[in-house]
Amino acid sequence: MFVQLIENAAKFLVYEPIRDESLGDLWEIDYRLKAEQTPKPIRLVKALWNFLQIIRASVILFFEEQIFPLIQASRSRDNLGRDLTANDTNSSLQGKVLTPEAIAEVRRYCKARRLYNPALSRRLLNDSPTPYIYWIRQCDRIIEQCQKRGHNSIDTEAIVNSFILSNLLRKLEAAPPHQVNLEAFKALVQDVPLTDAFLERYVAFDRQSYGRQLICRTWSLAVYVISWMPGQESWLHHHGHALDAIKVIRGEMTHWTVSPGDCEGDVPFEGFSRSKRYEGPAQVFTAGDLVLIDRGVGHQISNRSSENLVTLHFRFGHPPEDNHWRTTSDTEMLVWKQTEGCFDLLPPDRDCVLH
Repeated sequence: MFVQLIENAAKFLVYEPIRDESLGDLWEIDYRLKAEQTPKPIRLVKALWNFLQIIRASVILFFEEQIFPLIQASRSRDNLGRDLTANDTNSSLQGKVLTPEAIAEVRRYCKARRLYNPALSRRLLNDSPTPYIYWIRQCDRIIEQCQKRGHNSIDTEAIVNSFILSNLLRKLEAAPPHQVNLEAFKALVQDVPLTDAFLERYVAFDRQSYGRQLICRTWSLAVYVISWMPGQESWLHHHGHALDAIKVIRGEMTHWTVSPGDCEGDVPFEGFSRSKRYEGPAQVFTAGDLVLIDRGVGHQISNRSSENLVTLHFRFGHPPEDNHWRTTSDTEMLVWKQTEGCFDLLPPDRDCVLH
């Protein structure tokens, strides 16, 4: 009875080009739920919800195929007198700029891929008149590669944040390394919108010592999260010729900065056993604050509060060289693909731990 009601409603509410295929997917989901012995009320709710999503997709597709072309044609006539060369240049630049609108479009595509099969998702989104088709295609490519490795779930947060990091790296590598000073580095990293849901995957506290969880690493950039329990600290050290930006994600960070010549004895390079605690004046930073460490400048971090501390680090240059790295088998690794200019997701082997 319920099936017949939906099929009758679909004749009026579902756009004809996708009607048969989308309803087929709906009944396939229902059959799978039935095979899993899902209670009937839950199956009915899920079927109704999926049907509403099909109606929503129908409205989107109808506007994109019937209404938007008319609007585009009207705009083309209005813009006939403009400089075509300038328009072409702006269009090509716009496609690879990661804007909040582009991120929203990627999230929308991931949601569509979860609801529908790949062919229908591409028809709904890839062929639409969107300036963000570059990011949609990159998203589709990553999903396909992950599914070929046997990971069928679509990890929207990992995909979106890999694009955010790809965008940062392209900007960072657009200039020669010697031209990237502290101010230029700050301008690039201060507004990198990595999401809390993504960063939380890399938070791992240990009572023995603070530990870093690597997010990604290339020849020029390392991005990682450090988790600090109350009382944990890194002693005085410097990073050589690397630049470092530290963003407080949550908690309270006590931080010391020591310029060369401001303390007795040499400031050691990080990881050396002769590291020592510095007892000079400190500053306290809280969630959202950004701290920059210049080349050759010593610094020290401590969690002197009673709450846990989480910090996000962007390192331009060589990564940290000590034994505080920590990775787990359930975190995604982002691997830079130079030819494509973006990060790929490499879901690790769950039977081993990557170091």
